[in-house]
Amino acid sequence: MSRKIVALIIVLLVVLTPVSYVLYGYSKFSAVLNPGAPKGESHYIVLYSGGQFYVLSPAQYESARKSLPPGSKVFNITLKSYITGSPEVDLNITLRSVYDKFVIVIGNPSVQECKSNPQLYPGSCQFRTAAVTEISALVSSIFSMNYYLLAKSKGYNNTSAKEYAYEQTQLRHDIAYLSFWTKFDIGRGALGNDKVLTVLLIGPAEGAKCNCVYAPRKGLLVIEGKTDETLRAEIVLIENIIGFKWPEGKNPQIVSATG
Repeated sequence: MSRKIVALIIVLLVVLTPVSYVLYGYSKFSAVLNPGAPKGESHYIVLYSGGQFYVLSPAQYESARKSLPPGSKVFNITLKSYITGSPEVDLNITLRSVYDKFVIVIGNPSVQECKSNPQLYPGSCQFRTAAVTEISALVSSIFSMNYYLLAKSKGYNNTSAKEYAYEQTQLRHDIAYLSFWTKFDIGRGALGNDKVLTVLLIGPAEGAKCNCVYAPRKGLLVIEGKTDETLRAEIVLIENIIGFKWPEGKNPQIVSATG
């Protein structure tokens, strides 16, 4: 074999190997979000009525349906389990575990249109913004509590522990768009693992196919809704399932979530 051919082969390997790796990681993203039949499912109704959210079982909703006031909104949501067989346990494991970092993937790059050209965004900027604000505040609060408890275990006093928790939470969070590289990182497992909690919002702009919430693996939470308003309701459901309560006056939204 001539030196030119050997050199050509080496060049091709140098060029094609990293390209193949990137394309492989990107192609795995779809498989991550479509993990097959779930081990278990739960169905809930999130009701918005009279300025508040309520989380109901289908049976509870049927009992109340005829007496609902005009203007009430109903969101049918499915929780899926791919980890333990219990969607509720999956949610608690995924959100309440201790991580080094968390990333909120707020949607594809078209979400940026909400800043300057909201009419170009294929959804509701109002409700996408509300969903992003709520989930970001929720995860930040859980992170802060985890690091507050860590500081207390190290002997910090209450004030110092709160300062430490705030500083660590600020250092350890990030916002991302669902770009090619984000899909690549999720596909190859760099985002959404036991060290980096990743929450992915999928709404109408991203081609949502269901009103569902699931963790395809530990460290990755997918919140998928066919409308941006449904995404907001799904986050209310998540708060209810994990037993999260906002401190008085700290809920980032005007309406309150009650279970």
